[in-house]
Amino acid sequence: MLTMPEITPEKLNLLAPRDVQGYVRSHGWLQFRRTGHLMVYNRPEPDSLDQVLVPIDSARPDFPERMWDALEKLASFETRSVVALVTDLLNYDADVLRYRVASPRAERGTLPLIQAIDLLTGAKQSLLAAAHSVLVRTKYHPKLSRSEARQLLDACQMNQTEQDSFVVAISCPMRALDADEAGILFDHVPFARHATELLARALSLLDRAIEEDRVNSVVDERDPIVSANLCDALLRMRPLHDDGILEFRPSWASSTPISPNEEPSPASITFRGDEFEAIEDVYRQLRPMEESKPKAWMAFVDELKGSESDSGMREGEVVFTIFDDDELVRAKASLTREQYQIAYGLHNPVRPLFVIGQLHRGPRVSRLTQVTELRPALPTEVAG
Repeated sequence: MLTMPEITPEKLNLLAPRDVQGYVRSHGWLQFRRTGHLMVYNRPEPDSLDQVLVPIDSARPDFPERMWDALEKLASFETRSVVALVTDLLNYDADVLRYRVASPRAERGTLPLIQAIDLLTGAKQSLLAAAHSVLVRTKYHPKLSRSEARQLLDACQMNQTEQDSFVVAISCPMRALDADEAGILFDHVPFARHATELLARALSLLDRAIEEDRVNSVVDERDPIVSANLCDALLRMRPLHDDGILEFRPSWASSTPISPNEEPSPASITFRGDEFEAIEDVYRQLRPMEESKPKAWMAFVDELKGSESDSGMREGEVVFTIFDDDELVRAKASLTREQYQIAYGLHNPVRPLFVIGQLHRGPRVSRLTQVTELRPALPTEVAG
């Protein structure tokens, strides 16, 4: 009997029996025998009586119910939800990366809009940073613009949000591009798997270093897999309060077994809210100091936080979203009364502007200083 409204018979009918059997085998179950329209799998442990019965005839009218029975058994054995398991089975040829925010607010399945946007942006940047570190090991990537990494990102899909606190699940197809296409010669492991494995190993390394109070060991790595870009991505996904957590949980494509030469990563990696100060410290040590000069930036006005002066006019802090090449940067700026009035008139999500100032990059939020000009962007400038 189907008991969860998220899993309909129609969705269960989308599951391919061959993919489900491949998943079961890749997770250690041993094929025992066929009985009617069911394939029986046993656990490999000598004294185990655990079995799972996988339906192999999707044309039968009882296929959804029998599949539900198999999924319940698998989900119980793996101590996770049937919803997450179905997501993985529908992505048989893709790694699924889950980013979960848990907090009193997220327990209701909602997040403040800005935090939800930052979560998506951080998830995207974490995968880009890992893909770039596969190609070039360095503590900081000045631009996350390598074509191989972008091609991988373009092939990824965002799965339906799962009801487990607040979960974003990203599907990374194994066949986005071959390793040879990315310049990793004589390697039969897909480039996507290289990127997702490195991401998991880097986050695990950072997590252990924080727990063991040895974050400098991450900074001093000669062959770094933790980059400033990855730390910046984590800081974008930072919970709003110290009692929140950010969890990363990868699921590996059943079509592509994990390399036996790789050290297995934990099933999940969790960063508590109070651990992000250490991540910020690593970020600052990994990112080189930059000589920034005032320049023109295309931007949008996000927030107006000024206060009223004695003259009755507002002045003070404004938060911009600035386009820095292919990256969106949130930056605070302190504006004069005249500049604040211009920003007030341009506070519109579809009205870009040009602002001249000096951008100081920082974790999560940057600062824009020496603002000398603020004006609407011309149509020709936007098109360019």
